[in-house]
Amino acid sequence: MTYRLPSLNTLRAFEAAARHLSFTTAASELGVTAGAVSQQVKKLEASLGVALFRRLPRGLLLTAQGEAYLPRISRVFDDLTEATEAIAPDINSRKFRVGICSRALAMLPANWPNHDDSLKPYVRDTIRTTDVEMVRNNEIDCLIRLDGGPYGELALTSISARSGTRDLHFICKPGLAQCLQSSTILDDLRNRISTPS
Repeated sequence: MTYRLPSLNTLRAFEAAARHLSFTTAASELGVTAGAVSQQVKKLEASLGVALFRRLPRGLLLTAQGEAYLPRISRVFDDLTEATEAIAPDINSRKFRVGICSRALAMLPANWPNHDDSLKPYVRDTIRTTDVEMVRNNEIDCLIRLDGGPYGELALTSISARSGTRDLHFICKPGLAQCLQSSTILDDLRNRISTPS
């Protein structure tokens, strides 16, 4: 059977941008530039022959076609994740070695990450560092630090902190950006330090 499908990179760019309604936020999640996300989305729109977004001066809106496409594409990525985990369960059973800078640690509970049993299946240990090269060299799985950058090919998720404090940066290799460990750690960080909406 022959499948006529857009490239996976264009679909990932669309799915992230559509969830966030922002090329910039999607870029942080995917570990690329906002311009790269925008170009991938344009490439997808050209290949489909439909506009998926309305580009506004202050953000994005999904077109009717984009709104119809997003939930189905999101389900496809969920199915891919489940299929991968089914044949390679070690992907999500591996515990992370987490690097964290002292100033970021000061924003969290005194015994983070041991403050919550829900993190124990995902975090092996933590070390104090600000060194991004440790992520590149596989010495740690992710790094939590205040601001910084640029991080090049690494994936960045920025977490807006409460008023008066700097944002946290969660940095990892792009292949780990969407895994269960990263998602669980990020959810905990957001609950601890994010600005209330």
